[in-house]
Amino acid sequence: MNREHALQIGVVIALLVTGMLVGALFSVTPEAADATAASTVFREWFWEQRSLDLLVQVALIFVGALGVAAVLPKHDETR
Repeated sequence: MNREHALQIGVVIALLVTGMLVGALFSVTPEAADATAASTVFREWFWEQRSLDLLVQVALIFVGALGVAAVLPKHDETR
């Protein structure tokens, strides 16, 4: 395994850990609130605070660009 592969694996692991931490941060347990109250609170929060939405969109665009770059051949491989 060369350095480039190790870096790619490290980035994937970092993204997975970040996703799990964000999911744990915004999780709502059924015991903490009933379904209708949680739904209303989430709806109000989501439309008032759009920073998470913006971050997710930026991350998806970045991951898409990395995916396209991974599919394209490198300069040495074209010949």
